[in-house]
Amino acid sequence: MVSNMTDYNGAESSGDQHRILADIAFYLSAARSAFAGSFKYQKEYHDSRRIERSEQELREMAMEKVRALLLEELISGLLEEPALASARYSREQLRGVAGQILKTEILEEREKERNYYLKARMTGDIESAKEQRDALEELEKKVEALETAEKRAVEANEDVEKLKKEMEVVKARILLAKGDLDGESRKEKDLLDLIQKGDSLYAQGDLDESIDAYSQALELDRGSVVALMNRGAASLKKGDIDRAIEDFDLAVKLVPENPLSHVDRGCAFALKEEWITAIEEFSYAIGLDPKTTEAYLNRGIALLQQGLDCEAAENDLALYVGLNPNDYRGHLNRAIALSCLEQYDAALEEYGQAIQSNPSEVSAYFNRGNTYLRVGDVTNALDDYTRVIGMNGVEGDVYYNRGIAYVRIGEMEKALDDFTRSIESSPLDPHTYLRRGWIHARLGNRDLAVRDWTHAESLGNETARKYLEKYGQESPGRAGTPDP
Repeated sequence: MVSNMTDYNGAESSGDQHRILADIAFYLSAARSAFAGSFKYQKEYHDSRRIERSEQELREMAMEKVRALLLEELISGLLEEPALASARYSREQLRGVAGQILKTEILEEREKERNYYLKARMTGDIESAKEQRDALEELEKKVEALETAEKRAVEANEDVEKLKKEMEVVKARILLAKGDLDGESRKEKDLLDLIQKGDSLYAQGDLDESIDAYSQALELDRGSVVALMNRGAASLKKGDIDRAIEDFDLAVKLVPENPLSHVDRGCAFALKEEWITAIEEFSYAIGLDPKTTEAYLNRGIALLQQGLDCEAAENDLALYVGLNPNDYRGHLNRAIALSCLEQYDAALEEYGQAIQSNPSEVSAYFNRGNTYLRVGDVTNALDDYTRVIGMNGVEGDVYYNRGIAYVRIGEMEKALDDFTRSIESSPLDPHTYLRRGWIHARLGNRDLAVRDWTHAESLGNETARKYLEKYGQESPGRAGTPDP
């Protein structure tokens, strides 16, 4: 509700010159302020008639000028609002909305000599247009939710894009409530309905149907960047990377300055392990908008995967964590970068933050266990590996790493059991046969040791060949112990 009492020195007459003075503050809202502003106004004009004006004329003159200015100011504010900036509304359409909302109430007026004073209040009679009021309230909520989603940027912009499309639907409903939705606008609403349908199917995991819905939307509007990006995201999740890149290419061609299109295309190239191209895309997105936080996260991950610049990766991920402190992905990948830089204490702290943000993330426990093992904290490493196994995690073959931890503390039987489980899940890994053979030899199982080393050699392991050459001349334990 607009509610503000303002004194208007409505018209001060001096010869043929009249002046309107106003100091106005206003706000427009359904539940709380959504559009707000203030301005000062002074207007002088000449009247060639040089006649005395009645109180009614002075009142109409003052209110006409102030109301017209307030309407223009309100329309300008609506056009500049982020929630409405992308809508194709003309000033005349918004003038109709503003004109319906603003009501004027005369509180006091008096005329003294040649001075006319007016006190008035302008109110927004939103209660009389309930559908429009509800639409504005919903739009306001979507704006707030969008801002929150953009700050968190969790789930690679999916929430952000969903809320943006929901706001487009709400804006269309505002026009529907006034009956101002023309044929072109109805087509746009149908487009948005199809996009929402695709989003719902995507969330349910029905990727083929979601792609079909986005394709129908594109039949209505081949230039819909949102439909292209969402269809590309669905194709990417389905594993059809090349088709996803085709959609992202079109989105970039249509709106090359949209950083999110470059982020999505970079993610597609990353899945193809084309790291240099992916990094270029993420860097370009950052150049377009340094606030595109997902670009920092993904560029940091790509740099880690490329394995050439852990320091640059850590810088990107530190920036992302600073902007998104509650997103476990930033903490997790920053911890990996810190481990790459051999900053293990800091890495352990980041793993702890990742687990606090998402206690069900298996990879955080597995990687923290690896870091504990690297710094010699076998007890905590075993705790993390065992927790991963209890969560039904097979991250990085946790049995293999837990077997190494058991070897470190002399628990050979437990290590033997874990290496056997590791071979069951990865039967072509020569390192596991090598280490299990070493344990067999330490436990006095010569034939079993030779069998495992022979298998490891057949898989191309040179250390196994050396063990086979030396076995029988001296104890395998003295011949050489593989570094776990």
